[in-house]
Amino acid sequence: DKLKEEGLYNNTMIIFTTDNGMMHGAHGLAGKWYPFQESIRVPLIIYDPRMPKEKVGTLDDSFTLNIDLAETILGAAGIKPDELMQGRDISDLYLPNEKGEHHVTASVEVEPWREYFFYEFPSPDDKYIPSSTAVVTKEWKFINWPAYNREQLFNLEKDPLESNDLYNDTSVKPIMDKLRERHDKLKGI
Repeated sequence: DKLKEEGLYNNTMIIFTTDNGMMHGAHGLAGKWYPFQESIRVPLIIYDPRMPKEKVGTLDDSFTLNIDLAETILGAAGIKPDELMQGRDISDLYLPNEKGEHHVTASVEVEPWREYFFYEFPSPDDKYIPSSTAVVTKEWKFINWPAYNREQLFNLEKDPLESNDLYNDTSVKPIMDKLRERHDKLKGI
């Protein structure tokens, strides 16, 4: 209400998000350091006065990451992000492809949005909290636990709670191999 009173509401981006989730016994774990959905998913709500009316109030299941927030804020301010930044302006998902004062990146009409992401938790002490890495797609999640020399594979579409590890299922070996290869490339192995 204060933004509206001050005449700033239609010129202010509002972003609501939180820290990553906490494991409260899911998978028999506690804490927030694990590559399971309960821990890595976070809510994100954006009010952007530039957003076309047909996009307002809609849900988008594209992979957005915390590294995208800085670029999104810079984009709203009309500032080009540093080339070393690894995120992407989230407004690319809802603004049409127009270069201009308030949109300095390319919409998904020009450059498709990410279809997977790399997750990494490098633990300082694997004895208490194990390091983990993962490659996550809409359908699959490949997890690597380097301290235990262990890998896991989950079909997120059929098993969104990640309760059925498919690591030993030979019918998905080609998928496992492809995700392991992508993982190793992203990890720099």
